Amino acid sequence: MVEHARAQIMAVGVDRFNINEVLRQAGGSKATLVKYFGDRTGLIAAAIGAEARSAMAELGFGTAIPLSMPLAEALQRVLCGVLQFYLQPGALSLYRAVVGSASSDPRGAAGFYHEGHAVVVSSIAQILENRKGRDVRRNIDSLDVADQLVHAIRAGLYERALIGLDSPSTDDAAIKCRISATLALVLPGLAIHG
Repeated sequence: MVEHARAQIMAVGVDRFNINEVLRQAGGSKATLVKYFGDRTGLIAAAIGAEARSAMAELGFGTAIPLSMPLAEALQRVLCGVLQFYLQPGALSLYRAVVGSASSDPRGAAGFYHEGHAVVVSSIAQILENRKGRDVRRNIDSLDVADQLVHAIRAGLYERALIGLDSPSTDDAAIKCRISATLALVLPGLAIHG
């Protein structure tokens, strides 16, 4: 069910998500949906979580970012991948739908936040944790820094695409520029100097 829900959400968005179509494709029943996910909102949250974990796995978190790589280079690689993920049309559509329905469906918004944003943030935080004492100061709150990084990289390029001012672009040069600007602000307070 999760995979069918995930595919449908990325194709048509949350607002046009059809639970009956997911059940038909998965060969499941409403009783199974209730047993494992509670309701439509629970299944959507599970699908968002699967999408976020898949995107982070594709970025090679934990395997493609060796500790020997300089901190700036490691964060550049990771954050470029994260921003490319956020700029995908399906991800933009999902974010718009969740924000648009947040006041009428706070459980859906909470599910999106915990299964989407929090998965991305915790993946970045783990990279920082693994580097503490090597090239990252020990006294930082990795989750807080990772959260700030994710919000900072979405400024400008992502925000303009999100609200429809610009077409979603995964132009590597523009993404690298956004990440470099963010890292220029953040690295001095994050890195061990010496």
